[in-house]
Amino acid sequence: MMNRKEVKRCAKNTMKHHYFRNVLLVFICSLLLAGGFNYTTKNIQQIDIQDKKINQILNNKSLTSSEILGELFEKTKQEKKFERMIENRYTNGVLSYLVNSIISSKSIIFTVLNGINKIFFHNKIGLGVVIFISSIFISLVAILFINAIEVGKCRYFLEQRRYYGTKIDRVLFPYLVRKTFHISYILFIRSIYQFLFNLTIIGGFIKHYEYFFVPYLLAENPNMTKKEVFLLSKELSNGYKWKLFCLDLSLLGWEFLRVFTLNLSAVFYSNVYKEALYAEVYMRVRKEKISNLSYSTLLNDTNLAIDIPCDDSYPEEKFSIPVSKMNKILHLNYDRSYSLKSYILFFFTFSIIGFLWEVLLHLISDGCFVNRGTMHGPWLPIYGCGGVLILILLKRYRDKPFTLFLATFLLCGVVEYGTAWFLETFRHLKYWDYTGYFLNIHGRVCLEGLLVFGLGGCGFTYIIAPILDNLYQQINSKLTTFLCIFLLFTFSIDFLYSSFFPNTGEGITKEIYIKKSS
Repeated sequence: MMNRKEVKRCAKNTMKHHYFRNVLLVFICSLLLAGGFNYTTKNIQQIDIQDKKINQILNNKSLTSSEILGELFEKTKQEKKFERMIENRYTNGVLSYLVNSIISSKSIIFTVLNGINKIFFHNKIGLGVVIFISSIFISLVAILFINAIEVGKCRYFLEQRRYYGTKIDRVLFPYLVRKTFHISYILFIRSIYQFLFNLTIIGGFIKHYEYFFVPYLLAENPNMTKKEVFLLSKELSNGYKWKLFCLDLSLLGWEFLRVFTLNLSAVFYSNVYKEALYAEVYMRVRKEKISNLSYSTLLNDTNLAIDIPCDDSYPEEKFSIPVSKMNKILHLNYDRSYSLKSYILFFFTFSIIGFLWEVLLHLISDGCFVNRGTMHGPWLPIYGCGGVLILILLKRYRDKPFTLFLATFLLCGVVEYGTAWFLETFRHLKYWDYTGYFLNIHGRVCLEGLLVFGLGGCGFTYIIAPILDNLYQQINSKLTTFLCIFLLFTFSIDFLYSSFFPNTGEGITKEIYIKKSS
């Protein structure tokens, strides 16, 4: 029978090997599977509205002086209330909780209802259609592609418990073995079953633990059919549902600590601990029951069950699926030197992704399209600059993940603070404001943002950049050269135009008034 203390001891021993690499992997998976962090700054648009209301009061000629003073007094009270709300806002920042912004069922329902509201009650047909299309598109991407990351995460920790040299690219296991859609289909069916049983309350509780081993079974053998996976998970969980429930209860203390530490304890410890713990549970239950399972021959990855850990990585030649069939694009070699053309494409790729992320977040949350960039084109150069600088300046730290994290943390802080200072000082414009966030500096940077940028920069270095470079190398050399020249030319025109006519407006900027000394 499973000894809970022994399982926890083994899980802690597993997670301490290459600790920061484990933290980074779990953070990236959480970011993808939860739909991303709801990382937003102080609402510039709301501030502009408050300023406009004050100007309307002052310009209202029908009011007497005493009435104007009364209106301004009421407005001041509202402003103070708003400021108090902002001062406490760090409790709602990125480290306080993960927000299912798009792919959770609650967000999808809210988004669809928001789209209906825009079309039928506000006559904003175009906006409603955009909301519908964007929510459906992102939901499909999540269901068909991103959700398979859950199995990749399980695969990583199944290997990590015995092969301490397991590389971070093992999280891409479903894509490497080209079983992405098969795995995503089974996980989607599991979520449908779980949702239906949740309506019965007790049935939902039972099925949650009956389906507990589904991703681990797929991580061991992605060739299993839906019938085989669900039957094996049911057989493995028989006699263990209550033990799994008690195990989860024993972890409640970490949830309380997560709240009091603004999620820091979860990011840097308990989330990783749980992943290592559940992988250990699967392997122990598997070992105990394998001789009595209906499809025991499908659990054929005996290398995962070795008793003696080693510092090597899992030997790829022993995969049940031949290495020759794996997707070569997803083989990651992060310690490489990139070409000039790759750096140019990195800059525009990161800039465009940053633009799409912020615009889409604003569209879904506020129901309106706003070009969030400092320029007029579909790019946010601060994302591109940050990504390229990390790859160029911090190359020497790639074999030291924690050092790379700290260096990225500082580099992104300098870039973001310097950009904000420049825009405020020379353009008199504020594009973001972290005032009220925990440990912010002049509202230009904050601890939450820099932690995310630090972890995200590691993700760029170890996963995203190598994959993108592999893709770039598949493009014809002449076409790549043309793309680089075209993008640089277009960007230069936009940069020159924006230097004289910067992108401003509601929801984008707040004008900064600087008093001149007499």
